[in-house]
Amino acid sequence: MIRWIPIGPAAPTDPPEGTLYELLRSRDCAGLRESTLNTAFPAVWKAAEATCQALATDLPADWQQAQSSLSAVPGLPPERCWEIKVTESLHQAVDLRTANPGVPLVVNAAGAGDDCPRQLTGLTVLDGSSAETAAPSVPSGGGTRVRLQGFFVNVDKVLVDGNPVDVEGPQFGPFEFYAPPAAPGAASATVTVAATPPVSGEVLLRYAGPMPSGPTPTTPPTSPPDTSPPPPVASAGPAS
Repeated sequence: MIRWIPIGPAAPTDPPEGTLYELLRSRDCAGLRESTLNTAFPAVWKAAEATCQALATDLPADWQQAQSSLSAVPGLPPERCWEIKVTESLHQAVDLRTANPGVPLVVNAAGAGDDCPRQLTGLTVLDGSSAETAAPSVPSGGGTRVRLQGFFVNVDKVLVDGNPVDVEGPQFGPFEFYAPPAAPGAASATVTVAATPPVSGEVLLRYAGPMPSGPTPTTPPTSPPDTSPPPPVASAGPAS
């Protein structure tokens, strides 16, 4: 039994990948074949159409084409949930057919598998001394470029401690912003995303050092050492 791609992760407001995901979920091979939508990873959807066709005909030549198309799919970033779920199901279908020639395949399309939850999962600091480290931080004065990690589209706002910051990126991402300065006395700020469909989760933007909470104290100036000659000593009179 093939665990087919799950129901639910695509929405009408999603980019073309969401439309193709739904076509494959319903095994609409003609819709996949005739689609002219531009996608970030076209090899995934070419393999999807080939495997859809192989499932429909069960011909050895079609399964060979599906296997060949799948081998051309590149490595996928972890945030590309649609493509990852698709390739998982495609690989399982091809592997089952290869291991069990002649045995009827059953597609379980009742929602098996995991959904693709819209969530913010992390941040990547793109420059500076701690970029790409396990727990990156940005200077307390801000200005460092940061990339959001997670699965989401159509970002409306990026909020840092509830305050919107300018966000850059195409409809599907990646989404980036410049870290604002730390609040006085703060060592971190909370980042959330407002998007359509909604995005859950929040992450901490860490600062390299807290901003001072008040005026910087100054040390009173010290007087320079007295280098003037000592006063003359009065001589004593003759003893009587």
